[in-house]
Amino acid sequence: MRLPVLCVFLCASLPLVANAGESSHSIHDGHIHYDQDVWETLPPAQAVQMLKDVNINRALVSATPAEGAEMLYRADPEVVIPMLRPYKSWRHRYLWFNDPDLKSYLLEHMARVPYRGFGEFHVFGQDADSIPMEEMIELARERKLVLHPHTDLEGMRIILQKAPDIVVIWAHGGFNVPVETLRDLLDQYPMFYIELSLREGMLDDEQQLTPQWKQFLVDYQSRFLVGMDTYKPSRWADLPELADETRDWLKQLPESAAADISRNNLDRLFPQ
Repeated sequence: MRLPVLCVFLCASLPLVANAGESSHSIHDGHIHYDQDVWETLPPAQAVQMLKDVNINRALVSATPAEGAEMLYRADPEVVIPMLRPYKSWRHRYLWFNDPDLKSYLLEHMARVPYRGFGEFHVFGQDADSIPMEEMIELARERKLVLHPHTDLEGMRIILQKAPDIVVIWAHGGFNVPVETLRDLLDQYPMFYIELSLREGMLDDEQQLTPQWKQFLVDYQSRFLVGMDTYKPSRWADLPELADETRDWLKQLPESAAADISRNNLDRLFPQ
């Protein structure tokens, strides 16, 4: 596996240089992963430089295992906002919400670097209603940390009911949850935010924002974050294109809305 992955990054290096001048609109990214499958081929300093080359100047970074986010934070704490995933391994991703030792694991890692939240974490439906989950929410409340769940609508409702006083950022905006439902949740929960990586239905066949989504983004411009979601090595290689695609639809918004969604909202939630 190492050779193909290495080739991907070697092939990606030239486009990064070519696109750097085009990426004038600064992005503060709400969804970056630095997982173990890229550590050897993309050392921390190079990963941070890739973000800077496409004008991503700040980013929420999580990793499996968590050491990846810690390495990237130490490489550049001005760029990297470390987020703690509650997974000990990829297998643990399917078990963590029932792990009686979860709180100890979280506390151990929180002593290493100044984590700013928990996530992106995967949990669905009634699995969000567990004692370890409640313990993690209580830690977030005590330490003023953010929650960044990847969940379905049932799981999100459970989390919001348990944590109405905590900033909750819904990864991918629920993918295909109807806009009307998202509006209702934003109105009901003032500390609820939506992160837009891989969100379905925003763009039409010509890659233009649909009228419904354009109005939605403007109406709630202070409640959205953008994200590239580098969940696999090829997403790191595609980072210039992903950033440019994001800028393309941001340009379709009024300037104030584009600035809020691309940068200001993240800065308000995570002041330096």
